[in-house]
Amino acid sequence: MTETEKKRRAIINIVYYAIIIFIVFLGVRYALGVCLPIVAAFFIATVLQRPKKFLVKKTFMKKGLASVVSLFGLLFIVAALVALIGVRAVQEIRGFIDYVIIQIQNFDVFLTNIENAVMGFVSALPEFLSETLSESFATIFTQIREYLAGQSTELTDSIAGSLGNSFNVSWITTPLSGVISTAKQIPSILIAIVVTLVAACFMSSDYEEIMGFIKRQFPKEKRKDLSRAKHLLKSTLTKMAKAYALIMTVTFTEMFLGLTVLSLLGIFSSNFTVIIAIVTAIVDIIPVLGTGTILIPWAVYSLIVGNYALAIGLAVIYAVITVIRQIVEPKLVAGQLGLSPVVTVSALYLGLKIFGVLGMIIAPILLTMLKVLNDEGIIHIWKSSKQEALEQEQDQAGNQEAPEGCPADK
Repeated sequence: MTETEKKRRAIINIVYYAIIIFIVFLGVRYALGVCLPIVAAFFIATVLQRPKKFLVKKTFMKKGLASVVSLFGLLFIVAALVALIGVRAVQEIRGFIDYVIIQIQNFDVFLTNIENAVMGFVSALPEFLSETLSESFATIFTQIREYLAGQSTELTDSIAGSLGNSFNVSWITTPLSGVISTAKQIPSILIAIVVTLVAACFMSSDYEEIMGFIKRQFPKEKRKDLSRAKHLLKSTLTKMAKAYALIMTVTFTEMFLGLTVLSLLGIFSSNFTVIIAIVTAIVDIIPVLGTGTILIPWAVYSLIVGNYALAIGLAVIYAVITVIRQIVEPKLVAGQLGLSPVVTVSALYLGLKIFGVLGMIIAPILLTMLKVLNDEGIIHIWKSSKQEALEQEQDQAGNQEAPEGCPADK
């Protein structure tokens, strides 16, 4: 293949995949919301295949009845988990809200401690700097207090005016309109749920026929790659899900036990230990963030307000979680992600800008799937190190097989 043909082929591939990516973008951006019940139904049907086949084999049920039984079993398990977790979560959220209210009320103490720390640092500077900076920082902190006091007064006056003789409901218009808007959407949400469940039953029953129809739309030479890609993606996603679920469990356990120990020592007292541990475990698996996103600001805040014991305790918990994460993660997810930090951050940013918060979760996963397929040679978007090594081996083999005195490329 000449250099011109290589360039032409590269340009064609770039245009080809750019068109595919653009079509996928349009589909996700504008059609996914409409097609979401069908997409969710297909995902549920895929999950139900193993229990459906088990029931058909062991009980001699028909596929339709086995699909219905499997679906109701799945719904029962999900409902039971939601009920068990929901009761505890409501209690934790109530305690957390009370804690936040207390911290807001004590914000002046936090601000005073910051001011004292800053002024103490400034006073240690040379006199010509100390006087100027002291006046500047004193003005800044005074303005902050006046601003906060003004905001508090406006809120109090607004509520008081609304509860006066001439009742004013303007301050509740926005949240009330949001509730009404949500209530209007309830019928469509219920319809979408019903459609999803019914479609999941039919898709689960006719899953083999549906997959056969999809495969028949591809050329015979591509069907093998399609089947291989399906099994490869399924295996990779399953391994990643199990690995990160285990990491989340370990992080949750460490955080819960750490805060419990601090509570027993009288350093930390709250009724929302579980919700903090859950949030920390979720944040911990998000690329770039980690437990430090929660524990470091919390420890710094505790240090500023003078709660040194809690600050040290949080620092110890963070160190333990980080060390264990560094030991456990490579063994669990080694080779599963394989994305460089720059690529991961770029995927997070693009996902956030294009699809919102959900895009931050979906974009790295999609990029990982593309990398897995590209590394295995199913698709060819970029040349991986594995493919380059294979090409070098083939070139070396060709050079060895070429007759002596005869160039290998002729």
